Order: sequence, then C-alpha cells, then structure tokens
Amino acid sequence: MDVLVKQLDLLLVRHGTTRWNREKRYLGHTDIPLDPGGRDELAPLARELVGKAFHGVYCSDLARCRETLAIISLAHADTAMYDPRLREMDFGAWEGHTYEQLQHELLYRQWIDSPQQVTPPGGESWADFAGRIDGFVGSLLKDVEGACSRPAGIQNDGGTALPGSKGIGNGGSALPRSKGINIGGSALSESQRNEIGEAALPGSQTSDDSEAVLSRSEGPEGTGPESQVPPEMLIVAHGGVLRQLAVRLVPGLSFWDVHAQPGSLLRIRLSFSEEIGGWNGKLVNQA
Repeated sequence: MDVLVKQLDLLLVRHGTTRWNREKRYLGHTDIPLDPGGRDELAPLARELVGKAFHGVYCSDLARCRETLAIISLAHADTAMYDPRLREMDFGAWEGHTYEQLQHELLYRQWIDSPQQVTPPGGESWADFAGRIDGFVGSLLKDVEGACSRPAGIQNDGGTALPGSKGIGNGGSALPRSKGINIGGSALSESQRNEIGEAALPGSQTSDDSEAVLSRSEGPEGTGPESQVPPEMLIVAHGGVLRQLAVRLVPGLSFWDVHAQPGSLLRIRLSFSEEIGGWNGKLVNQA
C-alpha cells in the first residue's frame, strides 16, 4: 500500500549582526538595528533567495529582523507576518550587559548553573520562552497544512489534532514529540551563555561533527527523488528562537546542537506521513 508523504521546507534565517552582537552584550527584546557590517554580510543570502516564491513568510517584529527580511527578500517584506512570538528571550535587567559586567552577581551565577529554574530580573523564564515558541509552531503547522495538498481522509477542522499526534495540539496541527527546552545539561559554558542572548561574535563558536551549524549558503542535499525541492516557507528570527524551533521540529536535537551565526540559513524539511500520522523534520543542510 502506498504511503502518502507531504513535504515542505522551512528556511530559518538569523538576522544580521548588530553592534551589541559585536560587543557581546545580551540582546533580547531591546530593539536595535543592524550595523553596517551586518547589512553587508546579508548580500550572499539575498542573492541565493532571489526569485523565490514562498508559501509563507514569518518574521520577528523587532527591527533587526525586519531589516534583515527587507534585505534578503524585499518582495515579501510587505506581506510577511510579523510575530512577537518570534522575539528572542527577554533578559530584563541584564539587557545590554556583558558577562564581565554580570559575573559577580549571585542571581546571574545561579542562572548560569540552572537556566531552567532561574529567571533574569524583570525578564522571561525558560518556560515562558518555550511556551510562546510552541504556540508559534502550532500556528505554523496549521499553515503548513494549508500549503501542502491535503489527501482524502485526512482532515483538519481547526480543533482536532491530526491522526497520531504525539505532541501539543494548536489549531488542529500535530507537533513532534514535546521535549520542552532541552539545553543538554544544567550549566552553561561561556560561549553558550553568550549565544542565548545573541551576544557571541559571529564565528566565535566551535562545533564538532554532531552539531548542526547554520551555514550561509548551503542548498538541499541528495540527488534522488527526495532531493526535489518542496514548497518553501521563510522564517527570520533570532539565534535562540531558531535553536528552539529546531528542537521542536527535528527529533533528537538539543538546544545546543544548533549554532546560529548572524546572517545564516538553516533548511528543515517537514514531512507528514499517513503511516506515522504526524509531522517530523530533518536537517537538510548541516555541517
């Protein structure tokens, strides 16, 4: 018996570099623009995306992401959905500060050791951050359903989860098995605590063979029938947001498995199989 599989590619783009990124300052909800270098570094990605007709474009409502979208895909800037759920984590009183400025504060040290249990003063908890990303993923999968042809016998009435749902239902769409925020350990290294708040310099992270590095210009892999590019959707957001989206959509990933450099692109291929009764994602471009 033939098994129907629907596919769609998500192109996840991290915004270009800002001055605070270069200065390794925690950058969450603070609304600052790209710096000149950040705008220049987006040129290769803009060339790669020329002429693409996306089935949906989603963008954080903060200036650095809106500006990035206007540079890499100006034709979609007016019709994109600007969603505050795609904002980076809010670091409250720690916004604009560096590790060197915060390292002697007791609460900050506790957050480094247990980021899932400690919340920055006036900021956002891990649970709240994960919750709004889950909400966005639920809405996204509902839109993915509309972009893919819906076979007979698989219906979505806006309130019932698709067959075989193992995750969180939102608007009738099934998410992969819920993992919450999986940061792969309780204590953060110096590079990790910087990356959460988009504070790390571009290229300052290292990776091993198990890490999925967001590249600047990698296309789909493979030469068989599955290498044909499915419909595409574009998401422009922040480093921590792209990490958590990947965790929610690709089975087996942890928060630190993905390194998102400014101006980089990650392609995730979503497949819905009638056999398994749900959506699963896989990384198509990875180092």
